[in-house]
Amino acid sequence: MNASPAAPMLPAFMRAAAKRRERLVKLLILAALALLVPTMTKYLPWADEFGGLPFKPRDYTLLTLAGAGVMVLLNRPSICPPAFLMLLVPLLRVLDATFLQRFTITALGDHSIVVMTLLSNFLVTFTTVLLLSAEPWRRVAMWVAVCTSLVCAGCIYYEWLGFRTFTRIDGRMAGFPGDPNDPPIIISLMLASVFALNPRFWWNVVLIALVTPAIALTLSRSGMAVYSCLMLTYIIGNLRHHFMGMLLIVAISVPLAIGGVAILSQSSTKIGIVSNKDTVDRLKAIYELDFERIKSPERGKDLQDGWEAAGKEPLWGHGTGAGTSVWKPHNQIVSLWIDIGFFGVLLYVGGLLLLTFRCLTSKLRGFYCLVPLWLFIPCSQILTESPHYWFAAAVCCNLVYTGRFRLVLAAPAKTPSTPHSPLPQS
Repeated sequence: MNASPAAPMLPAFMRAAAKRRERLVKLLILAALALLVPTMTKYLPWADEFGGLPFKPRDYTLLTLAGAGVMVLLNRPSICPPAFLMLLVPLLRVLDATFLQRFTITALGDHSIVVMTLLSNFLVTFTTVLLLSAEPWRRVAMWVAVCTSLVCAGCIYYEWLGFRTFTRIDGRMAGFPGDPNDPPIIISLMLASVFALNPRFWWNVVLIALVTPAIALTLSRSGMAVYSCLMLTYIIGNLRHHFMGMLLIVAISVPLAIGGVAILSQSSTKIGIVSNKDTVDRLKAIYELDFERIKSPERGKDLQDGWEAAGKEPLWGHGTGAGTSVWKPHNQIVSLWIDIGFFGVLLYVGGLLLLTFRCLTSKLRGFYCLVPLWLFIPCSQILTESPHYWFAAAVCCNLVYTGRFRLVLAAPAKTPSTPHSPLPQS
């Protein structure tokens, strides 16, 4: 009996080229992780303040920015223009604070410190969108989203176990950000990106199981509400194809949720401090779905004051920084209106509306990203300064906009034309 012929193998030069491309992709992923994970989880400022970094966060950021830029150029970048056009909003804030200086912030000692912070955030944000312009951008986005979610949740568990204290509010876990309201925003945006990119249902369920308790430990009312809406959207989107799996998940998660509420209630009443009453009230409001208690009267007053401030300078605003240092409305639209006026808000909301329309007309590609992009607007005032927010927006843009502009280092060589042979004479 004759042996079956061996499968055709690629030539040696093609195998070598494939290995080089894969090596470049891995270096691109490592550069993206080195830049974005410490920045998005806010590890760098925490380590600089408490951990004693052997170098300045500025030097580390500049080094990883340069490395990420070089890796993008070596991985066949193709630009998605709408993803970069959305960055006009943070760019306007940087230019306003740097050159016009219509509002001066001295809380950190000097206004130049605020300018450098805004500029650093914008450079990281720009590089974040640039990293998603490389040819293997899906792999880059998946690695960044999963690692950022796990690191953010891991530092919360580390704090909950009592190894270290990160939070500024007793009774609530926060991790590296220090503010308990930040981790739900970060994790929700990263999970939305994973849902939009990864069709493997059970892998996503495992990731949800790993990070959900961390969000519960923050006791963030707005964060848990938006996270619940994201989970509900994901359930509805997969109910038809994974109905029995959903029933199994509900049967397992309901007892775990009840036990988690009991543990959180007991742990929050062990120490007799004033903030524990707020912790218990938050638990009851969240898990009893008492929307009257979910509302914060302090934030309502801040929002009202913010609207009044926006009405005083409706066209051009008071200047970058006024909406986050003086009035603090806890609403991104109002904060942006106070900073750079009506036209800045129009540019910001118009970009999101265009992105939403494009998503609805492209069979809901990237729809999961839109859930936290929209729902966190009435909950936070620093979204435009957050690279993780624009990361999710860039993932959605890359999914719904198919047009690209490829950057090449050299033009392809022209093949010489061969002269036609003369026709034979009769």
